[in-house]
Amino acid sequence: MLTQEMAGVRKLETSEEYSEARVEAIGYIFHGTPPDSNGKRPAARASSNLLHFARCVKLEKVAAGEAKIWFQSIRKAQEHLDESVGRRHWKWCKLCEREITQRIIDEG
Repeated sequence: MLTQEMAGVRKLETSEEYSEARVEAIGYIFHGTPPDSNGKRPAARASSNLLHFARCVKLEKVAAGEAKIWFQSIRKAQEHLDESVGRRHWKWCKLCEREITQRIIDEG
């Protein structure tokens, strides 16, 4: 399924869209190198396919050439990334992962 066809999932094509998503600080942003249309994965560093909270400070260091996708919810992000990038080919940003873990501990 194309990114544009899914509700709550939007490919950030321009730097303005990316900046706007960051300013709104709602949702999650993935950056990395997803497979091409043939399903082949480009050579990439293991840490380059990351999912962040939209407000994560590490997003300021994202390379301009990487694909960027905004997600409304964690569930949509996980489903889309597992399907399009591959379950073992993306991961949470370490700062964001700590924040999620802390939220779960605080709620428990």
